Amino acid sequence: MKHIFFIAFLLTVLNINSLAQNDTIMLDYVEISASHINNKVQEKAMERKIDTAIMQRLQTASLSQLLIQHSPVFIKTYGPGGTASASFRGTTASHTLVLWNGLQLNSPSLGEVDFSMIPVFFTDEVSLQWGSKTSANSGGLGGVVNIANKQKFNEGLILNVKQTYGSFNTWGSYLTVGYSAKNMIARIKAYRNSSDNDFTYTNIATIPHQEMKQKNADFVDYGVMPELQVRFKNSLLSLVSWNQFSHRNYPPIMPNAFNNTKEYADNDFSRNLISYKYYWNSGRVELKSAYFHERQDYFLESYTSNGLPVTQINTLNKSDVFRQIVDLQQDLFRSWKLYAKVQYDYESVTSSDYDLDRDSDLSRKNRDIISFYAALDGKIYRDLDLRMTLRNDIVDDKSAGFFPTATLTYRMPFVKGLSFNAGYSHNYRNPTLNDLYWYPGGNENLKAENGKTFDFDINYLYENVNFNLDFRSGLYYSKVNDWIQWVPTNYRYWMPKNVSEVMARGFETHLKVNYNFALWTFSVSGNYVYSHTTDESEYAQQYDANGKQLIYIPKHHANAFAEVRWKSWNMNYTLEFTGERTTSMNDDEFFAYQLPYYILHHISFGKQLNRFRLEFKINNLLNESYQTVLWRAMPGRSYEIYLEFKL
Repeated sequence: MKHIFFIAFLLTVLNINSLAQNDTIMLDYVEISASHINNKVQEKAMERKIDTAIMQRLQTASLSQLLIQHSPVFIKTYGPGGTASASFRGTTASHTLVLWNGLQLNSPSLGEVDFSMIPVFFTDEVSLQWGSKTSANSGGLGGVVNIANKQKFNEGLILNVKQTYGSFNTWGSYLTVGYSAKNMIARIKAYRNSSDNDFTYTNIATIPHQEMKQKNADFVDYGVMPELQVRFKNSLLSLVSWNQFSHRNYPPIMPNAFNNTKEYADNDFSRNLISYKYYWNSGRVELKSAYFHERQDYFLESYTSNGLPVTQINTLNKSDVFRQIVDLQQDLFRSWKLYAKVQYDYESVTSSDYDLDRDSDLSRKNRDIISFYAALDGKIYRDLDLRMTLRNDIVDDKSAGFFPTATLTYRMPFVKGLSFNAGYSHNYRNPTLNDLYWYPGGNENLKAENGKTFDFDINYLYENVNFNLDFRSGLYYSKVNDWIQWVPTNYRYWMPKNVSEVMARGFETHLKVNYNFALWTFSVSGNYVYSHTTDESEYAQQYDANGKQLIYIPKHHANAFAEVRWKSWNMNYTLEFTGERTTSMNDDEFFAYQLPYYILHHISFGKQLNRFRLEFKINNLLNESYQTVLWRAMPGRSYEIYLEFKL
């Protein structure tokens, strides 16, 4: 039945195309001028785009570094070469949805995305969405991180080479080559990043504390991304293939520093997308087809200093995902627009960690989902806009129910650039395949997590020739029922259950100022987030955990960035602040620990020399000693040289 629905919708879309006017629509790159403040204010409701100049400056960094320094999203990182997961608005990593060109990247097995494995170099645009703006996809109970590939036509030859070298024998090489013609773009990106990652740290798990050098921590990542875009009279065909490989050794935690430990992971994935957009005067339709393949080998072997075995794990996990989307946008009357989307996903995971088949060392589990989404937005009275959405998913032939959202935007008529937004959203998240089928402990009776969120924020945008001001401040309250939590059982293993009732409430603010004076340019931006996230369920009350902040989620998180430019010179300063975090909900637990707050300072100096750019960076300028994850060492002061050639 689900395939019939999908084909029927596709035939409807094709019929709309046949009735559309035959006018030629050339799809040139469109840039919104600074004078269209009202349009920008409307676009900013419940979403924000990361500044393009910031992304260009951090092309050789990972997406985790970009978000840590320039967004309200909190990133829990295990250090260079380690995993990095996101906490958006006080939720966990599995509640942060990551979309690549509109396609979900979250692993069907873990439900998360490792942000350290996403190079900024492979992206052209990064934006954040929250509240009612997350309704187009299920799973984003905290928020959505959108990454996209976008290019300009008629730019000519493309050649860009970047080379970095830094402390701990860290190398990075990045190449972009291609050609941008009037109606076709062919581009390929390739990179390699490696490090010995053998920094010196203070081991606070030993008595007395000792200065030690991190071992078994080297890593290498490399990838290639070919892209092709062909523009026709009324349509655009795009193909992109994101291929990446990594080998990462994981260092022992501080208490195990003297044990003989060998831990590593080999990851490789290939994400392939073909899309076709057809335009007419009053709308467009886009067809997307994608295939994602991912493979992970994980190995852990540890012995005590006396040679006694402690742990031995060797697992293999593979996933194959097919995603098909039909996305329609149609102008109706006056300012009103209709958006509609049908999506079919097939997810398959083969794992040595599931209940094994009789004739195989691996077990395979599948899931298919068909989703229906519709949105309607427009003006209901002068400066008052309304956006309403409705979503329904059918998961393995069972309806997940209907999930509505609504957003009101009011633009003050007598204060140009000032707007108020109020929103309500209702979303859900399916259990992961690990939650359902992990052996032992998987729970096939799990229900989907169900979340409702209320938002209110204020936006103010002011622009003139020499001065720009962008300010946003907002409040949010969300409640997630049937929150999935792994809990201990009487059989010496853990099991996921719908035991928690989590409330997240908080305050966010963002400020960005640009000022130009003669040959000088000054830029300042920053984010501050207050997040209070607690479990109010009966289960939490039994363990005296109700009302306490969830582990590894700081109540206070902030960052700031300042840049000064004079002619071809520039200086950048970045500050990161992370508040206290607890590592256990049980104060009596042996490893219960309150990670203290920390402040990191980074500074860089750069010079543009014709087509060359040279930059020198100092990370962790004050050599702060800190932990983001309990017993995981983090690097002190480090240095990096950056050289770029751009044709």
